[in-house]
Amino acid sequence: MTTARVTLEMWRAFIAIAEQGSAAKAALLLHKSQSAVCHSIKKMESLLGQPLFVVEGRQSVLTELGQALLPRAQSLHHNAVQIESVASKFQGQLMTEVSLAVDVLLPHTLTQSVFERFYALYPNVSLRIYETALSGAGQLLASGVVSLAIASQLPKETVAEPLLDLELRCVCAPDFAFAQAQQMTQSELKAHRQVVIRDSGQQNTDSGWLGSHQRLTVSSLDAAVAAVRRGLGFGWLPQHAVAEPCRRGELVLVDLSHGQNRRVSLKLGMNPELAHIGEISTLFELFHSLSMATDAVASLEAE
Repeated sequence: MTTARVTLEMWRAFIAIAEQGSAAKAALLLHKSQSAVCHSIKKMESLLGQPLFVVEGRQSVLTELGQALLPRAQSLHHNAVQIESVASKFQGQLMTEVSLAVDVLLPHTLTQSVFERFYALYPNVSLRIYETALSGAGQLLASGVVSLAIASQLPKETVAEPLLDLELRCVCAPDFAFAQAQQMTQSELKAHRQVVIRDSGQQNTDSGWLGSHQRLTVSSLDAAVAAVRRGLGFGWLPQHAVAEPCRRGELVLVDLSHGQNRRVSLKLGMNPELAHIGEISTLFELFHSLSMATDAVASLEAE
């Protein structure tokens, strides 16, 4: 016995008769003829090999099989209605804009490469980018302001994939107080001003490695790099942002006795209710595939 050929219209007729108590009332509800509703039920019973209703007086009463199938059929119909509702919102329409939240630590080269490829596929779709830090991206995704987000922490209900691991290095200006010191300890770091990027969300969380009592809090990665270069404090900044300033002698790596490197694992998240939309799923796939290529190149360079 198989139900593979039972159609959604048959299930609707079955539910209507069960809830209304007769084929006549079900026909009125479904705006169909009574013969059409009865034909659907006869077809279902033929496919299932067992009756679904017995007639008692003027009422159609569910059989044991019918009683077992009804709640499952109602759940199936509910899901179908939800799917149709979502689809109707986009029927005959193309998205004109996609919004996404991107953590300020993410390399610009990766985002620019993704956007180039996206525009090649969707030249008429606008992108709205929110640069965020810490809890900001997750908050925008949870509230529906953006469809995709990249951050170290995302809401639990998000469709998420690991995206990129970033190495953070402790750096300071060449003339900073401890620039020439060797084997600095974490407790010694706390005595100096630290440059940090503020949480763009409302949770006011920190990055987990703040220890200094004195802080200079800024809103962007570029501002953090500039502040550290000016000697306003030391900072834990991503390798991709400090590599060139270190090469030019504008920044130096702090010699630490322990914990020379720290890592941030960024994740890519998408609103699960929007995963069926081509523009959004394409952006998701582009970020995922290009980040894997970036990781591979980084591994080869490290070797």
